[in-house]
Amino acid sequence: MPNSIKKLSKEISILIAAGEVIERPVSVIKELVENSIDADSRIIIIEIEKGGFNFISVSDNGRGIDSAEIKLAFERHATSKIENKEDIYEVKSLGFRGEALSAINAVSEVECISREKNSNDATKISFSFGKFIKHETVGSNYGTKIFVRNLFKNMPARYKFLSSEKSEKSKIIQFLNEISLTHTNISFELIIDGRRKYKTDGNNSIISIMDTIYNLKHNGFIKLNEQNDNFEIDGILSNPDNCFGNRSRMKVSINGRVVKNSSIYFTIENSYKPFIEHRRFPIISVDIKIPHKIVDVNVHPQKYEVKFLSEHDLLSFIYTSISKILNNNVPPKSIPIKTNQETIYQNYTDLVHEQMSFGNEESLSLKKTLPILRFVGQIKQLFIVCEGPDGIYLVDQHAAHERILFEQFQKQKIEKAFQMITINNYYDLGVTSNNKIIENIEKFHELGWDIDSSPSGGIIVRNIPYQKLYKTKSTDITELLQMISRDLEKKQIDTPKEIISKRLACHNAVRAGQKLSEIESKKLLIDLENTEVPWDPHGRPAVIKIKYDYLLKEFGR
Repeated sequence: MPNSIKKLSKEISILIAAGEVIERPVSVIKELVENSIDADSRIIIIEIEKGGFNFISVSDNGRGIDSAEIKLAFERHATSKIENKEDIYEVKSLGFRGEALSAINAVSEVECISREKNSNDATKISFSFGKFIKHETVGSNYGTKIFVRNLFKNMPARYKFLSSEKSEKSKIIQFLNEISLTHTNISFELIIDGRRKYKTDGNNSIISIMDTIYNLKHNGFIKLNEQNDNFEIDGILSNPDNCFGNRSRMKVSINGRVVKNSSIYFTIENSYKPFIEHRRFPIISVDIKIPHKIVDVNVHPQKYEVKFLSEHDLLSFIYTSISKILNNNVPPKSIPIKTNQETIYQNYTDLVHEQMSFGNEESLSLKKTLPILRFVGQIKQLFIVCEGPDGIYLVDQHAAHERILFEQFQKQKIEKAFQMITINNYYDLGVTSNNKIIENIEKFHELGWDIDSSPSGGIIVRNIPYQKLYKTKSTDITELLQMISRDLEKKQIDTPKEIISKRLACHNAVRAGQKLSEIESKKLLIDLENTEVPWDPHGRPAVIKIKYDYLLKEFGR
């Protein structure tokens, strides 16, 4: 017979809830440190022994707890930060649910000493695995000290599945790194097994904290501060030379709360993509200020995960802000991809061209400050080969042309750069795809398409732009429109116009395997030189350089 349904005891309910909030020693430290921050502390000292299993203490110089309320603070759902249901949807403090002290109390031996600034005495209260022990008056400095001992001693199953002391220490250090970078006005001190691990000054210098944590020189960072009507992003980024093989040095906070949000991390990585190697990750510490009413921090027991309204607008703002600061600050030099290659980025000052002009268009004139790059030929009908003063340059013809076309579409240089081809066909892509194209039909008009919706719900295409020089007119409009529709349906940080422009550029660009004449190749090189950034719209390099020094070494010369 199955067991009958019965209500759990209060003790078991508390232990289950505590297990959701307090997973490991770092969970205790996180909750206590956040309480200290909410109490306006300017000095927070954390001490641990044996990875936090034996002993944890968090001391601060904050407001302290009223002696009449200190016992209540350890009861479940007792909080000073929420008064009504509306407060849940506009949380401004780090803690708010009133679960932390109760959860810690349930799985450890706890002692709390607290004194308010206007009080002559401090109050001390003690618990043992949820049971009240003592309440007394003692002497102490103002602020709060909480001591936690024998964590999970009453939950051997939980203790058994935790990591080693070394691993738990690492998690604690990681959290303290993140929180000290987020709250630079607070001095944090970490003591491990009686020895100081590190201490921050609380002088609002994020760069000095970065230096302390990552041991990098000041010139390894770029300051970031951008804002619009809804968002502000502030912090520092590493330049592309200071990147690593994992994301552990990437820290993002929302309104002062450290969060883990895959969409934000993906957006940051996309911003860096043109500047760094594949699977390399920057050091970044940014705080993003957004209206409290459009962020939900109550979606995870430990408050690491958050959800946003207007997420697309936020991600677009982050991408634009970081891309702008990198473009403006990264030195105009080649960035290594492999030991023998360099990708040409930024102002493209390393790539140079034979001086030649086509027609009377000023936009095709070369920058006189550039050295000469001699066109050599095309190989595998994939790459244009050029000889430069310091190496051999290989240009990916499709990636280069894709970048050229993308910028021409974005800048609406349609009449100047393209000719029109007549289509005059009706297309039915299905209800969903038809509607997605029709929703964005004005964007197609801006990009030179003569396109309209049909009364029957389909699409009428009359004329489209193409470039005669490269013989790349599109004949399969159905496939192109379907791909654009799918792109528009995906969750992306690009605007609809950028999404359409990328697809049109890719579809119209010179193909791999397409033979180019010398004149066509040189024209493509000149057009590429006049782009803002010579990599394709997806962030892939359009040019690599093989240094002569490398070739001489390989040939033993």
